[in-house]
Amino acid sequence: MNSIESNQNNNNGGGFYRFSQWLKDSLAIKLLSIGFLVLILLIPNALIQDQIRERQQRQQEVKNEVSLSWGGSQAIQGPVLAVPYTSWTTFSDGKRSEERHTAYFLPQNLKVDGDLKHQIRKRSIFDVVLYQAGIVLSGEFQQPDFQALNVNAEDVHWNEARLAVGIQGMTGIKEAVQVDWSGENQRMEPGTQMTGLMLTGVSAPISLAEEGKGYNFSIPIKLNGSERLSFEPVGKSTTVNLRSDWNSPSFEGAFLPDQREISATGFSAQWQVLDLNRPYPQQWKDDTVKFTESSMAVRLIKPVDEYLKNTRSAKYAILIIGLTFMLFFFFEVLRKLFIHPFQYLLVGLALTVFYLLLLSLSEHLGFNTAYFISSAATIVLICGYSFSMLGIKRLVFQLLGMLVSIYGFIFVLLQLEDFALLAGSIGVFIALAAVMFSSRKVDWYNLGERKEVSNSTVGSGQSGEE
Repeated sequence: MNSIESNQNNNNGGGFYRFSQWLKDSLAIKLLSIGFLVLILLIPNALIQDQIRERQQRQQEVKNEVSLSWGGSQAIQGPVLAVPYTSWTTFSDGKRSEERHTAYFLPQNLKVDGDLKHQIRKRSIFDVVLYQAGIVLSGEFQQPDFQALNVNAEDVHWNEARLAVGIQGMTGIKEAVQVDWSGENQRMEPGTQMTGLMLTGVSAPISLAEEGKGYNFSIPIKLNGSERLSFEPVGKSTTVNLRSDWNSPSFEGAFLPDQREISATGFSAQWQVLDLNRPYPQQWKDDTVKFTESSMAVRLIKPVDEYLKNTRSAKYAILIIGLTFMLFFFFEVLRKLFIHPFQYLLVGLALTVFYLLLLSLSEHLGFNTAYFISSAATIVLICGYSFSMLGIKRLVFQLLGMLVSIYGFIFVLLQLEDFALLAGSIGVFIALAAVMFSSRKVDWYNLGERKEVSNSTVGSGQSGEE
């Protein structure tokens, strides 16, 4: 009775059994399922990249919060000399109408001498690079030439002349700003009174003679700032000398330094800019000129950006998953093993969780240490699971060597910047060559037939024994 029921069950389930065996042995189905799993695993990888961007945004928010109370990125513009004058319009009936205007003059030469001392402030798990800057603006103004502006000397209000310096972050000013104007010292007041030219800054009334030769000035400024400091080359000849104890500067703006030295103890840089290098003149009337992006700047950057390296690392996820799955696929094909798609999925999830571990650990331990710990944990997890899945020590050791090579190669790529693309291209080419060499003798068309023959032989042997 039991044998009759067993035979009936085998006959009834024979179609499903043959279909499941076909799915198991079909090379095309196996490749499609692996490709589908790779695409599915890109979804959690995209979510992890979103998490990296969110943490990076939070880091920027912390920087902005600290900068509001300490002092943000600083930009120094000026000094600029403003002298009001009157223009007259005569009507046909002989009456005259007057209008007030302002003429602006830039210094004949400007020398900027600055010294930056950095500080690291920590809020939560984020570090913010701050600085204290001691800056001295010095140089010379020539006697304003109103004749070149077609303004009569008698219409100039010499006693209302004003000198202004634009400062982007007013909260960063920590000492009163004094100007030495040809031996006369006075305190500068908040506000430039030149909002069309410089929105924020300080200014002071200065004395001008109707007939003069030149005026020397010196303006020491002590500023708190964060990350970036820039200067506008307003002099007919502008020289900037900058020193700092920060050893990782990034020079930005329209002009790179003519000379620079960077060492483990800090950096020094020097710029030399002429009026011919910028798009505005030495003198003009009213608000006809705007300071454009012609500044020279330095940014105090962190030498290691954990979030940038995490982002770059996550972009290699498809490469790591693809190479690992390919290795398991070759184990199946060449060793006549059977690995279920669910097992592929678990291995892929382990490879994906690596990036989450890397992100969370790098915020506390630094990127390199976090990469070592995360990759070691992932490799041990996958190799331990594969031993129970494959049951062959030699294959597990091959998998171990492959994973160590992949993660080591990715780590080297992350350390490179200028040659990352070149090294990555060579690495992918070598991996493709290895795959082609390993599979050169595989008869892909008869692979399924050999399995069917093997199964049929086993079946006939069993029937003969029976």
